[in-house]
Amino acid sequence: MLEEFGCIVLNYTNNNLIEVDYFYSEPMYEKFLSGLNCRQGMGLFNSDEILEFNKIEDGKLIVVQDNGVETARFRFITIFKAVIDYKKENKEGKLEKKSLTFRIRKNIFSHDLNFFTENISEDFSNITAIKNYIKKEFGNHRLIDWNIFL
Repeated sequence: MLEEFGCIVLNYTNNNLIEVDYFYSEPMYEKFLSGLNCRQGMGLFNSDEILEFNKIEDGKLIVVQDNGVETARFRFITIFKAVIDYKKENKEGKLEKKSLTFRIRKNIFSHDLNFFTENISEDFSNITAIKNYIKKEFGNHRLIDWNIFL
């Protein structure tokens, strides 16, 4: 549900439903706020569904509301991308070489950072916490390629 549109507004209501408005982009959402009905779609979902905002693609905007009052916004941008080499024990107990491509992303509406791979999306409060996580999960590793996006 969160990956299909450029801007999504999720309004949590008292009756445990999520009213969803879909927009092509943030400028279209801004036009909607000015009175133009330019939604790409609408939906109603049960709020039991667990939505993981930290897994959305870079650049997409998620606006969260509680009974029509905005409570949070999420838009991630990549600030660092790297590849590391590390060793992991296989089923036979032998160490085998592995590599991992990861991105560190920032939610532009908060100070939170996000460690993002193909299978992992974890939020952290600072870069030291991310470094500690990488050390804990991947042990001794070597940075083999990296890019900074600021």
